[in-house]
Amino acid sequence: MDAHIRAFILLLVVFAGPAGAADVVPAEYQGRWVPATAACDSPTHILVTGSQLTLVNGKDSQALGGIEMAGPGYFAPDYTGILAVLITEFDGNQPAFVTFNAGEKRGAGLVEFSPVQPGVATGALAAYNAHISKLNLAKRFPLDKVPLKQCAPQ
Repeated sequence: MDAHIRAFILLLVVFAGPAGAADVVPAEYQGRWVPATAACDSPTHILVTGSQLTLVNGKDSQALGGIEMAGPGYFAPDYTGILAVLITEFDGNQPAFVTFNAGEKRGAGLVEFSPVQPGVATGALAAYNAHISKLNLAKRFPLDKVPLKQCAPQ
């Protein structure tokens, strides 16, 4: 997703506010999500709880909190589909987003990692780039923009 489009969407989310209760991921989206082509016991996956997203790649893991589900302002006013969007570190730099029911297909997901932004990094942009660089999600977790499927609870 283009950085300008993402910034515009985030502004809409901020002004529209989150949908429902803060830091609660609906139960239907909680659980283990793996690459669509992998088995459910894949060492590379994400775990979603009511208040946290954890990225896992073998022994490496990164928990991200500050979860919000996108509010109605995230989508076009006439949107009537089944997409749902989880935003991590909502009050911070939003390093990862998860789209549930990706492609309007139940049980499909897509995680996207926020990239370092080009340009003269001063102030807020410098802090953002430092945080995103430190997390290094795209290199640590080969899940960026990879179609995901939800696994049944074990």
